[in-house]
Amino acid sequence: MTLTETIKNAVDEKIGHIEQYAPRAVRARVNLRKVSAHSSPRQFTVRVLVEIPGADLSAEESGADVVGALDAVERKIERRLRKRKTDRLAKRVSGPRRKP
Repeated sequence: MTLTETIKNAVDEKIGHIEQYAPRAVRARVNLRKVSAHSSPRQFTVRVLVEIPGADLSAEESGADVVGALDAVERKIERRLRKRKTDRLAKRVSGPRRKP
C-alpha cells in the first residue's frame, strides 16, 4: 500500500490527539494494511500500538477505507487512555486502601 500525503496527514492529526491523554507516551506505531485487493467492507486494516510507561495499548480496526478505519481506532485508543487516566487519578485522590 502506498502512503499518500492525505493518509499521512490524517494519521498525524488523528493519532496526535493521543498526546493530551498520555503526555508521557514514548511513541505510537501505526500499521496500515490492505487486506484484500477486491472492494469489501473490511478491505483496510489499521493497527495502532501506543508505547507508554506501564502496559502498552493497542487497537485494531478494519474498514472499507483507510480514514474510516483510522477514525474507529482513534476512538478506541482515546477511550482506553481516558479510562486509564481516570483510574489513575481516582487512585491518587482516594489513596491506598487500609485494613481496619
